Amino acid sequence: MASDDEVEIISPPTQLRDKVTVGGISAVDPAAIARAEQAIADLAENYLVWAQTDLTKIQNAYARLDTERGETRDENLKKIFSVAHDMKGQGGSFGFDLVTSVGNHLCRLLERFDGTVDPATENEAIRIHMDAITLIINNDMKGHGGPQGEAMLKGIQQMVAKLVPGV
Repeated sequence: MASDDEVEIISPPTQLRDKVTVGGISAVDPAAIARAEQAIADLAENYLVWAQTDLTKIQNAYARLDTERGETRDENLKKIFSVAHDMKGQGGSFGFDLVTSVGNHLCRLLERFDGTVDPATENEAIRIHMDAITLIINNDMKGHGGPQGEAMLKGIQQMVAKLVPGV
């Protein structure tokens, strides 16, 4: 397992047939697997539209962070967490592993905000994650993003260490 300042990339099987038993007592019909994989492929065509919609939800909640305090601010932070969590889960399913990595990093960061960091610093950390996801989606960066994706994640980690020490 990676420490908090390292990224551990786990590549689970991406094909349904790699995840199920074929042949035997608890086997899955290969035709059913093929149909399910085709359904996933058909859904993948819409992923960027969904991701952009989710990103807009994060941007809208983020826009309200500067003007709202207390419970209302907490509600917006929860909204950002919820949408980032959904994006994290969907990204890898549709070949956007970098969205999953950045979304996961944002979720872990939001979980650690405990009121000891000033709101402006929290907002800046969130904005940088949001900008990274925007860049990934707008540039259709599939997979882990190669050297650019690695550099992006490293930069995010360095930013968090600088803006939010101890997180």
